[in-house]
Amino acid sequence: MRQLLLACLWVCSSCSDQIVVPQPSSSSADAPSPGSPRASPLLSSIKRVVYPPIKLFREAPPITRSWVSASVFLSILVNLRIVDARSICFSEREVLYRGEWWRLLTNFFYMGDQVVSIFFWMQIYHFWECLRVLELVKYHWEPSRFVKMIICSGAIMTVLKQFAPNLIFLGSPLVMVFMYLYSREYMDQIVNFWGFFQIRCGWLPFVQMIQDLIQAGDILPNILGLFAGHLYFYLTEVGTRIVVPEKLPTVAEFLKYRDATPAKADAEEDAARAEAASEGSEGSGDDDAGGDDVEESDDVEEAQGDEEEQSDADLEADDAGGDDGAESE
Repeated sequence: MRQLLLACLWVCSSCSDQIVVPQPSSSSADAPSPGSPRASPLLSSIKRVVYPPIKLFREAPPITRSWVSASVFLSILVNLRIVDARSICFSEREVLYRGEWWRLLTNFFYMGDQVVSIFFWMQIYHFWECLRVLELVKYHWEPSRFVKMIICSGAIMTVLKQFAPNLIFLGSPLVMVFMYLYSREYMDQIVNFWGFFQIRCGWLPFVQMIQDLIQAGDILPNILGLFAGHLYFYLTEVGTRIVVPEKLPTVAEFLKYRDATPAKADAEEDAARAEAASEGSEGSGDDDAGGDDVEESDDVEEAQGDEEEQSDADLEADDAGGDDGAESE
């Protein structure tokens, strides 16, 4: 034991006595030496193509990155026949009687086995963008609400699946749920669809529905996803702002209020008409008073004119009398 301690002290002292060599600066490190081989143009071009997606994938939030990776990986495995799609689909009988509980999760991750189709990758892209923005922006400070949204949306889709027994994979409907919530949050934003068309974000789910109709000829999963997304949005965003009375009225009170409402409306309408009539009469009275004032002003002007004419006549008569007196003298 003593020898081990002495050996450790000797190693530490020898390491402390070593001279630290200064590292070269970044400019000198980055500059290639004259003898070093240059990078291949092919490798440089591959790096420029591959590095941006890798960087985007690494900067993505954890839930989005994990979910999209699992969806793509599972679709590739099914396409290569490594995993049987019948072993991951949703089946109530298999879950209840055989205990295959993983079917409750795997059916949400499966997006189809057409990995060579451009429609598959467009769906993955929309799924990526909508889920990433929701996780980074809307639920950035409330990750628990984001997880609750995913769980509640999956539960709603599981219930709605009972109305469509032939629907055994709920991945695409769940993508429509996220797309609907994203479109309602950023309804007036302009987005590019397929890189060629610019549409409002509020129309994005319906455009995606048309695309799926052209691709698969079936829009029932999209309709179920839209209904589930609208139900969750209404219960969490709209329903919380509705003012509900503390005590609901009884049936008798409701009927009494319903019968009294037309009479109250008629009374309010009669009062409004009476008020309008009184305002009209006051306006006509003001007009009459204004007319009388105008007539009085005209009479005053006529009287003043008569007085001026009389004064002019008196002045002419005085002038005439003065002339007659001068002639007589």
